[in-house]
Amino acid sequence: MRVLILTVTAGNGHNSTATAVEESLRTRGADVSVLDMYKYISRVLYNVVDKGYLFSVKHMPRQFGRAYSTMERYETPRKIVGLLNDNRFIASRLAGFFKDYSPDLIVITHVFGAQVLDVLKRQGHLAVPMMGIITDYCIHPFWEEVPSVEYIVTANTSFAYTAEHRGISPDRLLPFGIPVAERFSKKRDQKEARRQLGLDEDQTTILIMGGSMGHGDMLRNVARIDAMDRNYQLVCICGNNKRLYRRLGMLKTINPIHLKGFTNQVDLYMDAADCIVTKPGGLTTSESLAKGLPMVLSSPIPGQEDRNASFLLNSGAAVLVNKYFSVAEAIHYILETPGRLALMREAIALIAHPDAVERISQFVLQLGRHD
Repeated sequence: MRVLILTVTAGNGHNSTATAVEESLRTRGADVSVLDMYKYISRVLYNVVDKGYLFSVKHMPRQFGRAYSTMERYETPRKIVGLLNDNRFIASRLAGFFKDYSPDLIVITHVFGAQVLDVLKRQGHLAVPMMGIITDYCIHPFWEEVPSVEYIVTANTSFAYTAEHRGISPDRLLPFGIPVAERFSKKRDQKEARRQLGLDEDQTTILIMGGSMGHGDMLRNVARIDAMDRNYQLVCICGNNKRLYRRLGMLKTINPIHLKGFTNQVDLYMDAADCIVTKPGGLTTSESLAKGLPMVLSSPIPGQEDRNASFLLNSGAAVLVNKYFSVAEAIHYILETPGRLALMREAIALIAHPDAVERISQFVLQLGRHD
């Protein structure tokens, strides 16, 4: 079976989802290729989309959030963005690729890709099943406008109401969860994980992350946690943010602090931790849920990360830091309140989907066999 995974680089989450599904399908014998839509068409377009997204969320987060909310509620702004994206032009540039590659099924990890494939299918250039994957705890704008995508994977069954309200048939929804790499579905012994990482086996461990680019208020969060006069060890994963790594390394802390830049051992660090302080990105929070790790959410990007934070907070899986509730208060609430960790882990178990990528792969392969 030949599967194409179409992704878009706008942050790293969509690519991480594509990689997780690719690895899972390959282990099950599928012939899989991953295509970054904008990179294939034009390196300039690829850089504009990727850099434009990163610039917007870093330097104009409020404007980004307002634009996101407006597109959720109104059709006209979505049409304007559709014109700017010029989906018909992009579809014309991709038509030849699909004719040559001839996949049996297409998996899409970004709604912009879904829009382009919807055009191609309506024009008769595609006649294969398509599955979209929503990588946040919400229904992004535009998913209601791609009827040719037969199946849409959502993070949770609770989004069926929102989807139906937006005009998406419940029959198209697959509430499998957000897929993460299968190594996150396996839980190691906490002390063994700490031993492998060179951490103190008996010390309460707080993992602090800021996504692949090390965004978020990590410096202030570390300083405030360290000032709590508690016996914690802190692990800070800075991603590709070298400036943040240097600044954290210059801090004089009471508690031991372990600094990491980019690492492929995030799953092991999650096993070692008692809780995680992180931005509420779709992939990081899904990995944390898969590991049963209670979350302290900090510095959400207005837009989809606000929606993620609301869902996780209302589900009891996380607490949210804001100007009224500091990271120190959140840590105390989770780690120093008897029974709180246990309650949060119970809440996490109700909404986590550690088997999401396996379920998606099985569905894809079954669909391929029926076709």
